[in-house]
Parts: sequence; C-alpha cells; structure tokens
Amino acid sequence: MSQAWRSRAAVAGLIFLVGCGSESETGNVSPAAAPPGSAAPATTENLPLVAHPEYANWSRFPVGTTVVRKKEVASESETVHVTTTLRLIEKTADKVDVERQVSVDRPGRPLEQNPPIKFHFFATFPLPQGMQLEQFSLPSLEAKLVGEEIRAACGREYQAQLFAWEEVNETGPMTVKLWRSNDIPGRMLRQEINGRDHISVEEVVEIIQPGGAALPGA
Repeated sequence: MSQAWRSRAAVAGLIFLVGCGSESETGNVSPAAAPPGSAAPATTENLPLVAHPEYANWSRFPVGTTVVRKKEVASESETVHVTTTLRLIEKTADKVDVERQVSVDRPGRPLEQNPPIKFHFFATFPLPQGMQLEQFSLPSLEAKLVGEEIRAACGREYQAQLFAWEEVNETGPMTVKLWRSNDIPGRMLRQEINGRDHISVEEVVEIIQPGGAALPGA
C-alpha cells in the first residue's frame, strides 16, 4: 500500500469523523421494517428515561439558529476543506430537529455539496442497560475530561471543557482533543485530530441567530 494511498484514506476517514458523541448527532431516525426472520428488538420498557444532552443544548436556542464549522484535513498528498452547517429547524416539548449539511472542497475537484440530513433529538431516551448517563454524555467512551479553558469563537469568549482521548482507524492511532461548551449550538467549539499521516482541525466560524437574538450567556 503506497504512502499516498494511506494519506488519502486517512483524509477520507477524517472528513466525516465526528469524534463519536462529541457532537452527539446520534439522533433518532425512522426505523426500517425488520427483515423476515429477524429477532424482535429487546424491550426498553424497564430502562430508565433520562434527559438527552443534545436536546438540552439545542432547545436553548430559537428555531432557525445556525452554526457553521470549518475543518481542514491535511496530509502529505493534499489538504481538504470541509464545511458543516447545522440548523435548528423544529423545536417542541418532546424533540428538536437539527439539519446537517456537509460540503467538501478537494484540490482540483468540483465542490462536493452533500444533501442535508435531518437528526431528531428527543427530550428523553431510555438509557442502555449497563451504561451511566455520564458515559453517554462523553464525546467518546475513551474520552477524559482534562480541564476547562476560556476559548474564543465568533467574537466572543466561552467557558469550555477540554476532552482528550485516542481513536484508531486503518492508518493507526490518532490523538483527539475536543473543546465543548453548552453555550454553543451543538456544543463543539474546536476539535483537533493528530494521526500518523494527517492532521485535522475543526472549529466554529459562524453562529447565526434569527432576528439577531443574543446567545445564551452573552
């Protein structure tokens, strides 16, 4: 396997690496019909209902709130720029709907604008058996909270939690650092990923509030 191929594979993997639950866009989608002969899913009736951290975050903002993130993924062979736009399109007492659209700009290729995907975050969800709510709230099961920092974004300072951990993909281990604040729609302020053949940096570059409303805590 050539070095250039490994670098391209690393870039491709990093373009859509969310950092597990960092963004927690593990929202619910409509389940497909079960194939014939498949086992029925385990009942969740006895599982405790807990507040969903993404609902708690997005429900603080008015419908129409939009956050734009820019990511640069660099390897020896190329540098790819990724723009992710998140928009709150519906909010009720039971759930919020967040639309995510990703555009990828590769050198020498036309801009790739992917269709938007809708995520549903319900106010509560059944906590999986054997899991603690604190684990679900982490950006990754391997993530450790290493401290708090003041981080600037879009002309304002935020009190942010800093998490660090390691991920592994086909090119080897990667060190991940994530700064997160509940005062940001989607919570992610900045994410850095350092691997053997690539470096990725993603951060919030724009927050749009409908009607010019101020962000919480401003």
